[in-house]
Amino acid sequence: MKTINDEQFTAWSRGLRDSDRQAYTRVFEATYDALYRYAWYFTHDEETTYDVLQDVFLKLWQVRERIDPARSLKALLYQMVRNTALNHIRHARRHAADALDEMVIEPASSSPSESSFDVQALDDHIRGWIDELPTRRREAFLLSRYQGLSHAEIADVMNLAPKTVNNHIVLALQHLRTRLLAHQPDLVTP
Repeated sequence: MKTINDEQFTAWSRGLRDSDRQAYTRVFEATYDALYRYAWYFTHDEETTYDVLQDVFLKLWQVRERIDPARSLKALLYQMVRNTALNHIRHARRHAADALDEMVIEPASSSPSESSFDVQALDDHIRGWIDELPTRRREAFLLSRYQGLSHAEIADVMNLAPKTVNNHIVLALQHLRTRLLAHQPDLVTP
């Protein structure tokens, strides 16, 4: 998500509530790429991801008059993407078992080797290690570190207490540190 301050999101919330199409366009332009990546996390399918985002932005316009500028618009959007993506997945499971195979998150199966320490290899390992995390912990970690949401915003998106979000992130970081140390013991000192 482009670096946008909370005041701008609050202004856009007010604009949306007042049916300001320019505010809607600005929200779309500022959030689309990050929301796409977040939806992809659930769907792993380009067409489904586009469908999710189309549904989310349509729903945003439909509920615009009920938007509360005092609440985080960013958290609302992530929550809408999450719920819509999960609904798409549930629908696909009911109607096409084959579609499920395309949407399931597949953990990376790579075995780190001592000689493979380059940036791309490390990135691949980190992605695999993130995929090893339990689903809710992985989601909290990705929202925090890759999407830049605050713990309070993540708590809203995931319907958790902020303390629980913090615990998930701390445990995810501990897991990643442990895996990194096992991969390259001389890289990080405990």
